[in-house]
Amino acid sequence: MKTIVFLNNKGGVGKTASVTTVSHMLATKYNQRVLQIDLDPQGNTSSLYDDMDIISVLRSMLTNSPISNPEKTVEDLLINPSVDIHETIKHTKYSNLDIIPALLTLAEAEERLKADIRIPQQFRLKGHLANIQDEYDYCIMDCSPSISIININGLTAADAVYIPIRCDAYSAIGMCIAKNLMQTVKTYNHNLTLGGVFFTQWEGHKNVSKTVLELLQAFIPKDLLPMKIRKSVKMEELSFMQQPLLDYDPRVTAPVTKDYLALTEYIFTH
Repeated sequence: MKTIVFLNNKGGVGKTASVTTVSHMLATKYNQRVLQIDLDPQGNTSSLYDDMDIISVLRSMLTNSPISNPEKTVEDLLINPSVDIHETIKHTKYSNLDIIPALLTLAEAEERLKADIRIPQQFRLKGHLANIQDEYDYCIMDCSPSISIININGLTAADAVYIPIRCDAYSAIGMCIAKNLMQTVKTYNHNLTLGGVFFTQWEGHKNVSKTVLELLQAFIPKDLLPMKIRKSVKMEELSFMQQPLLDYDPRVTAPVTKDYLALTEYIFTH
């Protein structure tokens, strides 16, 4: 199983869209067994496949009572080393595509994780994934825009990091922070490599796009992937449709679908 993390310390750069799109394309077009893991407390990747009653979650939090969620989540894996990872895996309606979801309470779980020093904190997720190495071809993780022990768990278990970036200074700074974090984790996860940096919401006609592209080509030419994910209204529509891009655009009529197919092919062949 190859494990991949999508990471940028800046939000809104297309991490979730990339995780869900690439995962679905690997599963359907390349017939790969894919496990997605949602490491973002916002749970946007999870919501694509979720039928949880959010009102009941809110009611439980307001009354300080246990959340009546029959499913175990990634939170259980991080907090409890004895949990069977199979109990947290949720099958989606798409063939070859499963997910370990996140709850909104994942952020709270991070504080509990920091307080529990019985087992090295950064190795919690890696220990669980070792139990399913032969059950999937890919494990793809969606990370929050932060330097958190949860993201570090993802990096510790990963083989490669892909960094989506928009054409703005804050996204570029977030990319640098993500690369620095990756280098820190690489001191004890020697297999970790940078898969590449790729542009999302690309608008090539804008001067700012050309400026940022020239800047990165000058300083990190070997890190830049050849494909760019063009800006598209279809990606905005997907947040309401709750379905992966290729399922929404099966005839591949949109340029953004073609772009993501190129990215997926790159990941599959590297």
